[in-house]
Amino acid sequence: MTPSSSVEAERKFDAGESADLPELAKIDGVHRVGEPARHSLEAVYFDTRDLALAVRGITLGRRTGGPDAGWDLKIPHSAGKRTEFHAPLGQADTVPVELMDRVLAYSRGHAVTAVARLSTERTIYALYQEDGGRMADFVDDHVQAHASVGEGSDLQWRVWEVALASATDDGAADVFLDAAAARFSQAGATPSSHAPTLARALGDSWPQLRGTGRDAPKRNGPAVSPVLDYLDAQVAELLRRDSHVRLGREDSVHKMRSATRRIRSVLHSYRRLFKKAPVRSLEAELKSLAKTLGRFRDVEVLHERLRRDLNELPGKLVLGPIHDELDERMGVRGDTAMAAIRTRLTSPRYFRLLDDLDAFIESPGLSPRATKPARKSTAKLVNKAAKRLGKRHDTAVGAAVGPSRDTAFHDVRKSAKKLRFAAAAVESIHGKRAAKLAEESHTVQRILGEHQDSAVARAELLTLASAADVGSSAFTYGVLHAAERNAADAAQQAYLRRGKRPRKLRLKK
Repeated sequence: MTPSSSVEAERKFDAGESADLPELAKIDGVHRVGEPARHSLEAVYFDTRDLALAVRGITLGRRTGGPDAGWDLKIPHSAGKRTEFHAPLGQADTVPVELMDRVLAYSRGHAVTAVARLSTERTIYALYQEDGGRMADFVDDHVQAHASVGEGSDLQWRVWEVALASATDDGAADVFLDAAAARFSQAGATPSSHAPTLARALGDSWPQLRGTGRDAPKRNGPAVSPVLDYLDAQVAELLRRDSHVRLGREDSVHKMRSATRRIRSVLHSYRRLFKKAPVRSLEAELKSLAKTLGRFRDVEVLHERLRRDLNELPGKLVLGPIHDELDERMGVRGDTAMAAIRTRLTSPRYFRLLDDLDAFIESPGLSPRATKPARKSTAKLVNKAAKRLGKRHDTAVGAAVGPSRDTAFHDVRKSAKKLRFAAAAVESIHGKRAAKLAEESHTVQRILGEHQDSAVARAELLTLASAADVGSSAFTYGVLHAAERNAADAAQQAYLRRGKRPRKLRLKK
């Protein structure tokens, strides 16, 4: 069963035990306040023994009592907002599989157990707009909590919360929440410093959120700072995409492989800022993971491309059961590749890689270059990648027509991709110029991606044609091969028209 989800927009305030309620009807946009609904709630929060979920700002809990009883998972979405997933109550100590799949990359396969229990006396006031629609809920909670991590502790507090009843335009949501916050402040409440309820329950055991301990990158600051920030963001993206792959979401393998490649590419481009051994080890494991993901993604792209080519042919040129042959062949390969992905994503080797990435970003082994001024040092490395792209270009345009030329243009594409990610990693230092370089490199990558996809398709069509009966599907495969050759030639010409910019653009030192 697929759990329901939503993006949560809310504000929380700490209130005194005897404080009077705010004047809810005077909040801008509120036309009427509903009658109070009271509930006695029990919530149990789960995490690994080392709080691997909490360190990412994730909470996983099971709530009984009230209208929203069930399992609840909250994952950070953006500033002040989290994505919330729900599942039925099920069994008290067994997290539903559909929720565990979303956090396996964070828990690394370790068991989760109860870390805190909360008893809450809750009063809810529905807030209605003029047309009668329910726009938000105001919640008044009196909470008693027991934490079972560390030395254990018992706490109690009162919190006010206003949460939108449904998704709305971000601007409109912020205006309403700001108006509500002003009323709460007038009633003597103060903004809560604990975003997740679990943070307050755990007290001093609540860990510092990952990625929050570093200084913001600065032009004259350490060269390594923007690189580590970029890597941290890409690891977070990798972890998000992990759950999408496990849940079979469309295009998830492609996006997870892209995050994997970005991490590896930036590690390689900025390897001079770090000690060699850890970077080499991470690069090797990331390359292996990308290869496992790539087998499925390559089949996916190839199948879609050949299907498109077939559909564009006049019916009289499509001979034999070619659609069925293609679907069967690609289906088997795709199933095999996906099975390999699922095995890899539950392996100790994969979880070890995630641990190593976290450890590297939190405490990297740095070379002396890492502490040099960011603007000059990163410009030098990005410009070196641009120079490498130029050399690959010269090799490609000078190569003889045929497989060697195809390979040379693929090398150009790979260099453009590395340049794109190297520039993107330091946009916080070099601003629009780095963004422009990344954009132009992406254009080259996209054009030559079409060229490479055509090369792969032609190789597959030759294999298919050689296995087909003469005079049936073999003819159609030959027609498709010719069409793909034309597509490759067109991609080369497009590149020659538009590919100069990233080879010439440089970052200023």
